Amino acid sequence: MHPNTSALSRRDALRFLGLAGAAALLPSFAARAADSATPAAPKPAAPAAGPAPSLAGTQAGYYRFKIGEFEAVGLDDGGFGGPLEQSPWPGGNRDKMAADLAAAFLPNDRFALPFNNLLLRMGSELVLIDAGCGPLFGPTNGKLASRLAAIGIKPEQITAVFLSHAHGDHFGGLLDAQTKAPIFTNAQHFINRREFEFWTGSSPDLSGTAIPVEDRGGAIAGAQSCLNALKSKWHFIAPGEKLLGGLEIIDAPGHTPGHIAFLFASGQEQLLHFVDTVHHHTVSFANPDWAFAYDVLPQVAVATRKKLLDRAAADRTRLFGAHMPFPALGYVRKVGDHYEHVLEPLNLG
Repeated sequence: MHPNTSALSRRDALRFLGLAGAAALLPSFAARAADSATPAAPKPAAPAAGPAPSLAGTQAGYYRFKIGEFEAVGLDDGGFGGPLEQSPWPGGNRDKMAADLAAAFLPNDRFALPFNNLLLRMGSELVLIDAGCGPLFGPTNGKLASRLAAIGIKPEQITAVFLSHAHGDHFGGLLDAQTKAPIFTNAQHFINRREFEFWTGSSPDLSGTAIPVEDRGGAIAGAQSCLNALKSKWHFIAPGEKLLGGLEIIDAPGHTPGHIAFLFASGQEQLLHFVDTVHHHTVSFANPDWAFAYDVLPQVAVATRKKLLDRAAADRTRLFGAHMPFPALGYVRKVGDHYEHVLEPLNLG
């Protein structure tokens, strides 16, 4: 500092720093700062715009995913359930069933089975696996038509329909409820020859099944009505055949004599649609020896279930099931003498 220069005044320091104009603001700034220390009186709340809107409504009912280059959509068709004493595992232990349901964080006094269908785009083909239950299971089911409309698909755009087996929750949507005309007018219809011949024979044998006696006539009449109405449209297939550049027909008898599963493969990815080989993601996996009430060949169904689940667990195969929790995708893990179903996390990307 120059010897003749005294210490800078406050204003000189501000001028030196280029802040002379700010000096004039300091008193008022300080006053505002002091004012801000005093809490302001609360402003009155804006008048309410009315009650909060409801978030209730129906679910979308479809889920898009891919299998390699194949585009796929899982479609919710509804479902059914009831009290545990009416469960469709006639040989099952009721207490064990309740315990298994409770362990899975499910109500242990009732059962529920979803209905799911699968639609795929395989190259130029639009392929539907089973057609839902249509009008056969009441007004809260048979949602396939509305699900297809929601994703912009018209029935006449479907080019191939595969029927896994002749039970009403799988064939009910093939025919118009009033006219009995085919719904999927431009589609080739495929069925295992053995399945067709069993149900359309002169006397299908249901005597060794767990199907209630009073239901057997209706099961036969319903299957024959649908299969015969489409008789001119059926293309017969057999297990082991490979079709459409990525679909293999898998032998899965027991639930019905000609019940089939479907293995889709594209690139390095696979999906096994096991249809009705397994009916419940907790009860059936935990108790693979329990036959289902509508198994035509109960012991064959048990053997098929174990065979397919063993294979899928060993190969870590991705699964889709007709009665699994929507969107019906998952995997299976072998645990001792039983299995566990592992849900696939949703991919919303």
